[in-house]
Amino acid sequence: MASEVLHIVVVFNGLKWLPQLVESVQASGTGEVWAIDHGSTDGSWEWLTTHLSKPNCRQGPNDGFGSGNNRGMEEALRRGVDAVHLLNQDARVDPEGMNVLANWVVQREREGHTLEVVSPIHWDWKGEEPYRHFDQRYAPQWRDHKEPFEVPFVHAASWLMTLNTVRQVGGFNPAFFMYGEDNEWAHRLKKVGGAFVIHPDGALYHDEKSKPWPKPVILERMAFAAEVTGFFDGQETASTWLRGARKRSLSRALHPDRWLDTLTGSMWQGERAAMRRVREDIHSWEASRGDLASQTVPHLNP
Repeated sequence: MASEVLHIVVVFNGLKWLPQLVESVQASGTGEVWAIDHGSTDGSWEWLTTHLSKPNCRQGPNDGFGSGNNRGMEEALRRGVDAVHLLNQDARVDPEGMNVLANWVVQREREGHTLEVVSPIHWDWKGEEPYRHFDQRYAPQWRDHKEPFEVPFVHAASWLMTLNTVRQVGGFNPAFFMYGEDNEWAHRLKKVGGAFVIHPDGALYHDEKSKPWPKPVILERMAFAAEVTGFFDGQETASTWLRGARKRSLSRALHPDRWLDTLTGSMWQGERAAMRRVREDIHSWEASRGDLASQTVPHLNP
């Protein structure tokens, strides 16, 4: 029996990719596309309402990538599907491979291999070259494997997981608007004993272009993610946490991997920017952390 997957897509001006994305998922026969539009102005919403059923189209305020995916995971929990697939709007899947991966992750759980998040091989949009970050950072060993293999992390352009994994790990932390939310989620996955797995029988075609971000911006996002992760891991008050901010910044700046960034000043620019965000947001984090105690599924309200 084929596994039923809800494919969740957060849309913001994604019309150029949506026809091929939806076609590829439908051809896989693994389930339906559920899309939430975050205020597109390029006709994406109009296209979705004419190509997806009404229950699979939703509009919402642009509260960020994680928030949109959370609404989709809540819907998956309500429907009781076998698995969910978080899929970027600028991507399409290999239909046959998606069918293999969907059945694989569900069967693995039945065999006792729980809390696995599976992702395919990531290619550029045309399928001519492996996606650079996948090839060089996330799974540089992928050419050596004919069977599924574990990796420390892979970004959330294509995450396929059972509903049980969603229940245990929960949704994305609302402290993030965009960038860093998948790293913090990965931390929670590993904390409960989960893992990321690359399945070589699947393929994702991703049209994301490299973003020429200045180094301070990259370092600021890394520091912010570290602050969110650490705060939600503990029980310190917002005031106590802020008092330790300078020490944590210094520790990151003195890390051997960051000496060059520190000497050039990029590290300090990033840290100062991250700390400004922390000071602005930490009291809302404290409230959000308090709310987790009443949520059956972390960060989700199905």
